[in-house]
Order: sequence, then structure tokens, then C-alpha cells
Amino acid sequence: MKTYELENMNGDYIRGTWNESATFNLQYPVGGQWVDYHCFTVYGVEDEQEALELIMEAVYEQECLFGDE
Repeated sequence: MKTYELENMNGDYIRGTWNESATFNLQYPVGGQWVDYHCFTVYGVEDEQEALELIMEAVYEQECLFGDE
């Protein structure tokens, strides 16, 4: 499992995880624990750099879709 902590456009921290296969999770900290808010699957990810780029793209898309909800 690879884990990446990112800061979103609002200055909040988000964590992205990749199971080193095809499954990704985006998580927010809630009450001291990381809680999934978006999961997605991408087949054929070749390396950690590609996984990080996919996570960053998903975070950006989620923020564009849902803004400050």
C-alpha cells in the first residue's frame, strides 16, 4: 500500500492511497482518523509516479465537482 498526503486548494489535507495494483482511495481526516470519501479503479498503472498523478487528478476533479461541500 502506498500513501500520499496532499494539501488541497483550500489548505486542507487529503490522503490518497494506492494498493499497488488498481484500487485508489481518497481520504479526509475526521476525528483523528482517515475516512474514505472517494474510491476509484485504474488498471495498468505502471509505477508510483503514475499513481501519484492519478491521485492528484482525482483530487482536482473532486474539488471542481463538489467545491466546498
